[in-house]
Amino acid sequence: MDDSKELNRLNKARALIKNKLDCSGRNGIYDLTGLSGGFEISKNYLNLLETYVGPAIFSEKINELGVKHLSGHEGAHGAACFNRTSSAILSTIMTLSKSFKNVVHFVPERPSHPSIPKSCNIFGMKYFESDLKDEIISKIDNETVTVITGATMDHKITSRDIAEDLINIAKNKGSITFFDDASGARLRKLHNEPPALEMGADLVVTSMDKLMKGPRAGLLAGNKELVDKIYSEGLKFGLEAQSPIMAAVIKAIEDFDIEELKRAFKRAEHIDLNVFNKEGVSYQKTPTGFLIKGISEEQAITSAMNLLENFGIITIAAAGMPGASKTLRIDFCSKDADKISDEYIINAILASNPLKK
Repeated sequence: MDDSKELNRLNKARALIKNKLDCSGRNGIYDLTGLSGGFEISKNYLNLLETYVGPAIFSEKINELGVKHLSGHEGAHGAACFNRTSSAILSTIMTLSKSFKNVVHFVPERPSHPSIPKSCNIFGMKYFESDLKDEIISKIDNETVTVITGATMDHKITSRDIAEDLINIAKNKGSITFFDDASGARLRKLHNEPPALEMGADLVVTSMDKLMKGPRAGLLAGNKELVDKIYSEGLKFGLEAQSPIMAAVIKAIEDFDIEELKRAFKRAEHIDLNVFNKEGVSYQKTPTGFLIKGISEEQAITSAMNLLENFGIITIAAAGMPGASKTLRIDFCSKDADKISDEYIINAILASNPLKK
């Protein structure tokens, strides 16, 4: 989908959301994207939300909590906050492009998130991606950054065996390893998979609004010297998180509870989708919800818009940022999921479009 169509889709979704708010208020909207995020800030931080005052306090706290959240080691690892995960990726590629010529990117299922290839294009780095481990291994050398996606936008996870093999081979060949773990940092916990830094990755980035109730921000952690360089480079271009975002990130990490994810995981596991079989709808369960298969991007977007307009259900296919997956997906990690029943969601999908193959 080209940029103009993406923007039109996003503007239409926002208009529908506004209309719902005008007619029914916030209680008439159900954000089931798993990216609903939040912007809670501790009361004792409210008078520190200034350009220079806030970071003096928040940077140290984010370093401490961020390293811990991503299972790093105090002293050896550092953490920094950016205004978006894509901003952290852009700053990382910008910094590493000064020492490396190429990027090879393993994804458990193609395509990758567009922020990585687009960042490479900006800074003139040759980019290659594959979901085949051996293809990636054949291209790793000391002029290459090895990127690994921990979990796709549709929640397909890179296994421990593959991740560890790639990290170890990259280290032996003098390649930096950068783990893109936007939602994977939490999904890996659900599946008892080791965190990226524990496996020896040099860098890892995660999103503060994916499978947790934080703002739309990126948390970068890893080798302290590298993190400092990347953060410093990002500061020059305004990619760093400002004080309000930093304060909200601190609150989100402090409040993160894996048990909430486990409850979503359990609901996804036990939801009865047999009615879809009767209606000829193809579906697939995900760790925290389900997605509809066998339809085109255009059908998914049309159905998503109908879900939003007629039932108040927000999905990524309707309201996601340009470049986001157009899969029609329901995620139970959002707090709004507790406001509606499985039956409401299923009936809304069936009513929005037959979705038959």
